[in-house]
Amino acid sequence: MKSSAQNDTIYFDQNWKNAVKNSATYYRIKPLKIKTKKAVGYNITRLDSVYVINDYYTKTNKLQFEGFSEDKEAEYLVGNAKWYNENNTILDSRDFNYKENNKSKLVFPKWPILYLDYKIATKSQFIGGLEFCLDCENKNKLFLGLGFGVTSYNDTYYGLPDLHLSYNTAKFLFVKGGISDKHAYGLAGMTVLNLLDLGFGYSQPFNNDKIPVIKGFTFGATFRFSTNQKVYTQIKIM
Repeated sequence: MKSSAQNDTIYFDQNWKNAVKNSATYYRIKPLKIKTKKAVGYNITRLDSVYVINDYYTKTNKLQFEGFSEDKEAEYLVGNAKWYNENNTILDSRDFNYKENNKSKLVFPKWPILYLDYKIATKSQFIGGLEFCLDCENKNKLFLGLGFGVTSYNDTYYGLPDLHLSYNTAKFLFVKGGISDKHAYGLAGMTVLNLLDLGFGYSQPFNNDKIPVIKGFTFGATFRFSTNQKVYTQIKIM
């Protein structure tokens, strides 16, 4: 939900687009900041304070949503959030964070990202490695990846290093370029919340006479695994 309003009350239509008061379905009291520990009950190292988000139904003035967010637009929720219907019954309740000191919980480091990649051109390639999110604060993400995999050629297996840069947009599209010691490639396609990228492109070998030769139209699939929720495109449920 986006808003550039500066007054104390922000109005939205039924699709959560900015609206004038007379045509609004929902409204939000201007978000104020409070300390993170006071909001969610524990400290978060990277987050000193959060915004209090309260949304209401215009017709009844009853609560539609309550929660906390890193930003005043409520794009990145923190802690417990609740959604209500017009009868003030809870429709959904979610926890958007975890206690960092919970040592009994096994988690992967937030950064970097583990990626697994499959591509097929003249030959199949299986690659795994780490990605670094160079710009995770924005909706459009930029990933720099470094990995290593294998491909087979004439019944012989060859190591295949991978260096790539992937630009993933909030509109579920991505473009990706990369190189190994044998070839360069480019892909474009769709991303499923940045969890899974599916694309088509082309691979060009550096030397047609030196095997393995990876050349031609290419299909690629990339999976990402991370506990850093900013890596993934966020979907709001209203």
